[in-house]
Amino acid sequence: MKKPCVLLTVAFLVACAGQPTQDPATEVEITGEAYYMERIMMPPDSVLEIELVAEPGGDRLAFERAEDVGAPPYAFGLGIDQDVMSPDDHYLLQLILYLPDGTPRFAATVPISLEQTNVSRVRLIGIDSSAQDTDSGSRAAEWNSFQCGDVAVDANFETDGQVSLSLPWARVELPEVPAASGARFGDGDIEFWTRGSDQARLTTADNGSVECSPRDSVSPWTQAMLKGVDFRAVGNEPGWHMEVFEDEGRMFLIRDHGADHQVFEDVEVLADQAGYRAASADKEVVVRLDQVPCQDAIVGWTSPVMVSLEINGQTVQACGRFLR
Repeated sequence: MKKPCVLLTVAFLVACAGQPTQDPATEVEITGEAYYMERIMMPPDSVLEIELVAEPGGDRLAFERAEDVGAPPYAFGLGIDQDVMSPDDHYLLQLILYLPDGTPRFAATVPISLEQTNVSRVRLIGIDSSAQDTDSGSRAAEWNSFQCGDVAVDANFETDGQVSLSLPWARVELPEVPAASGARFGDGDIEFWTRGSDQARLTTADNGSVECSPRDSVSPWTQAMLKGVDFRAVGNEPGWHMEVFEDEGRMFLIRDHGADHQVFEDVEVLADQAGYRAASADKEVVVRLDQVPCQDAIVGWTSPVMVSLEINGQTVQACGRFLR
């Protein structure tokens, strides 16, 4: 997806971290508050991405991703080593606010330099999604979303007489089977029945039959799949989740129910997909994957991979699965 570039008046504070007695080549923190003027509320699971890129080369120097951002204003902080930025060079700070299906809704691009760091608040400008190349957004439109009890289900009705279901614990392909009314799909373990766009029922061996109602957006699992996430895991110690983009060598780690956001670059994929290893300035993370059934203690779903995450001497557990 080509990122929009909108030049406008913006505001934030850039300050050098550290005390005068410390090494002067420390971290520059770009902080600010983004907002938009439209009187609308972003839906749950909306995402704000902020990145600092070099101008004109476009190399990414720093990145932050805030999930489930809610209503504006959105406070943010972006740290970067001071010696990475040169007083003679120019930089752009790019902000994009995404809907849960991956469609960009608001954006801004702000010029930044070490010589000019004090500007006003960031106003995000609305994006006409019909004029954008929104690959993940267009693919999300192919999915019909339902809430079936505690389970978020996304269904893609394919042209060859089957349905692709995106469930929190798996993605399954179900062939169409005879039905007295509506359309029924099943493989013996899972059955999905639907009539029209607002009537559906999910049947599984563990939970029996559950009536479904329409959802406004695709689930976080489907959203991650459409964005190109290779592996996703969710844990409860307390609530945390991780997403790994193997080709890009990036890992997003969201901890403490969203209070702690960490992005790791240059992620190493361990041999035989046994896990991942990554490090930042103050954190080292090792993720170990054991491909055995893993039951979530909160919701009871059984995922195909048991996850153990070690970070700064602490170990937490989760369940996850490969998405691609």
